[in-house]
Amino acid sequence: MKHVIEVFDRQTEELLLSVEIPGSRHEELKKLMNWQQPEDEFDGYDLSPEQVKILEDWTEKSLMGEERIVQLICTE
Repeated sequence: MKHVIEVFDRQTEELLLSVEIPGSRHEELKKLMNWQQPEDEFDGYDLSPEQVKILEDWTEKSLMGEERIVQLICTE
């Protein structure tokens, strides 16, 4: 299973950035997202600013911006 952060331009909805979350963070990601059921991991999610900040630390990428939509998806 691979989780990816996708960053979109709020105006054009153009994909600006796609960042894979390291597999070593899987258990931490489950806690961050408060997943209760195994199938929760397969849904797509809009991320809160607090979640984005943590993911920026994990990935060492700048994700947040005033004109951005940041989402988490599962690609596998």
